[in-house]
Amino acid sequence: VSGLVICDERNEGELDRLLAESRIVILAGGHVPTQNAFFQKIGLKERINDFEGTVMGISAGTMNCASVVYAQPELAGESKDPAYERFLTGLGLTDLMILPHYQEVKDNMLDGKRLMEDITYGDSRGRTFYALVDGSYVVCQGGEEILHGEAYRIQNGMTEKICEQNGAIGL
Repeated sequence: VSGLVICDERNEGELDRLLAESRIVILAGGHVPTQNAFFQKIGLKERINDFEGTVMGISAGTMNCASVVYAQPELAGESKDPAYERFLTGLGLTDLMILPHYQEVKDNMLDGKRLMEDITYGDSRGRTFYALVDGSYVVCQGGEEILHGEAYRIQNGMTEKICEQNGAIGL
C-alpha cells in the first residue's frame, strides 16, 4: 500500500479523482443507514460502476454493496420506529443481502425483541439473507459469487447452515 485516503465530507467533491487514482476501495463498517445515506449523497453507485479496481466491503460496507440492502435494526428504537427503512437501495455490486457478525448478533435483544427470531426472520419472508460469521467472506468475480467460511441462509423465517468454517460454495 503506497497510500491511504479516507473519503468523507471533507473531500467528497474529489471522489472522481480519488477513484481514478485508486486500485482498491474499502467500504468500511459503521451504521448501515448512515453509510448508505452518504453513498447516496456522493453518488457512489453511479461512480463505482466505472471503477476497474477491487472493491472490498467490511461489515456495513459489505451490506451496502447489495442491490437491495437489508438494514437490520441495530440501535435502540430502530425496530419499533415506523419511519425506519429496513430495505434501502445499495451499490448494486451483488444481489446478496449479507448479515455480518452472525456469531455476535444471533442471540441479541433489541427493543425487547429477539433480533433474529422476532425481527429478522419476519423480514426474511420472500427474501434471502446470508448470515456470515467473522472470518467468512464472499468473492464476486467474473459473474460468480463464492462464499468462503461458516455461513447461514435465512429465508422465509428459517435458518439453515450452508457452509462450514473451512468450506466454500457457489451462490
